[in-house]
Amino acid sequence: MARLCRVPLSLLFNIIYAIIYAATLLAAQDFATHNQRGVDLSAQGRHREAIAELEKALALAPANPVVRRNLAHAHGNVATSLLQERTFRDAAAEYQAAIDLYSEEPRFHMGLGVALLGLREADRAIDALRRARDLNPKEGQVYRLLGEAYYQRGDIRQAVGAWEEGLRIRPGDRDLERLVAQAEGERKVDEEYHRRLGHHFTLRYVGEVREELGREILQLLERAYEEVGYNLNHFPRQEVEVIVYSDADFQRVTGLPGWVHGAFDERGGRIRIPVRGIKEASDLRGLLYHEYTHVVVREITGGRVPTWLNEGLAQIEQRTPMDGAVGSIRQLAAAGKLPSLQSLKDPFVGLSGPEANVAYAVSYAATKYLVDRWSLWDVQLLLRRLGDGVSFDVALKEATRLTLADFEREWVRSVGRGE
Repeated sequence: MARLCRVPLSLLFNIIYAIIYAATLLAAQDFATHNQRGVDLSAQGRHREAIAELEKALALAPANPVVRRNLAHAHGNVATSLLQERTFRDAAAEYQAAIDLYSEEPRFHMGLGVALLGLREADRAIDALRRARDLNPKEGQVYRLLGEAYYQRGDIRQAVGAWEEGLRIRPGDRDLERLVAQAEGERKVDEEYHRRLGHHFTLRYVGEVREELGREILQLLERAYEEVGYNLNHFPRQEVEVIVYSDADFQRVTGLPGWVHGAFDERGGRIRIPVRGIKEASDLRGLLYHEYTHVVVREITGGRVPTWLNEGLAQIEQRTPMDGAVGSIRQLAAAGKLPSLQSLKDPFVGLSGPEANVAYAVSYAATKYLVDRWSLWDVQLLLRRLGDGVSFDVALKEATRLTLADFEREWVRSVGRGE
């Protein structure tokens, strides 16, 4: 019979210890390798790949503070890119992932606050921005954002308080001074303007607007809710505030150029109209439908929409005859002076009156071509995809099978043919 070999107990323990030590050493080497790869990838701007490597490192060393911090910053970098693309929901999720890993970085809380402001979740934004302020009370920007969050919630007193606190840290900051002055104008509206409630709107208006006109404005807004909502297949749940200002108050609160007869303020979610806009409007219905269209487009897209399409849809919904605009577009196209759609993706507020006229005409003509050549259903799809966070080029191709360059080329050809 074969005899079993006896292994001394001490030798067995040594063997087991050696195996454990070797495995631990190997794991430590693997952890360090994955961590370094993650750091290198982050430095190259390849943040998603960095996250994958750093998650491997974290699995091997879950309590290691260095890898947790590195992974948190990788999530923060992804969130910053998403924020620049106005993909607010995804950005908020990435910032929250960063905070869960390393909660002492004020930048993460401030970024989360910005994303939540974009989502119009004011209460959560306030919580995030307060935390950012507590972690770094000398950061002036956080007071501006905190004031914006209070303002979005409708708490003007708290908003002014936050901005004034920011001014104590950054005295002479013109942006904060402007915000305080605007808020004081809003406070005057709350105290002195008339108020009328509708089903989906609250109307505030200066005393020079007649009571019966106030009633008519509210009725037209309720019709806009139904008709624009039907055309774009979206009905906002939140009540919309509409303010008709004295001309002086409108200028003080908005700072917009004199050619503007109405504006949707994405920041506060309000429609703002100077009383001259009401008095000079040949079509009051058109003015109100135009501004309300911006409310609906903002809700669908989260604001991720080029201005030319936003303004084009608003002009289509206002249903005002645009023969003059179409004629001017044909003349510009014939002279080779038609501005590109890419050049009209940003807000028009910096334009002169004549430049604005051209920008609005181009916006209307290109958007009408889009609706007529395809359909409102395709436009609805395009807007929804923008709200999902895809780029405009991708959304346009999904809706029309054309790139922006191809779409613009076809549209300009149609203008040249007089269509």
